[in-house]
Amino acid sequence: MSSLLQPLHLLLMMFAGWVNRHQLNVIDYLQEENRVLKERLGGRRIRFTDAERRRLARKATRSAARH
Repeated sequence: MSSLLQPLHLLLMMFAGWVNRHQLNVIDYLQEENRVLKERLGGRRIRFTDAERRRLARKATRSAARH
C-alpha cells in the first residue's frame, strides 16, 4: 500500500505547489493593479459608499477568521 501512496503523495505535493504559485501570482497582480488605480487617483482620498464599506468589512472578517 505504501508503494502506491508515494507517487500519489508526490503528485499531491506538485499540485499544491502549483496552486500556491498561482495564488501568489494572482495576489501580486491584484496588488499591482491597486497601485496603478491609486496612482490614477492622484493622491485623492478614496471615498467608499456605506454599501462598499460593508462589503469590504465582510470580506475582511471572513479573511481574518481563516487565519
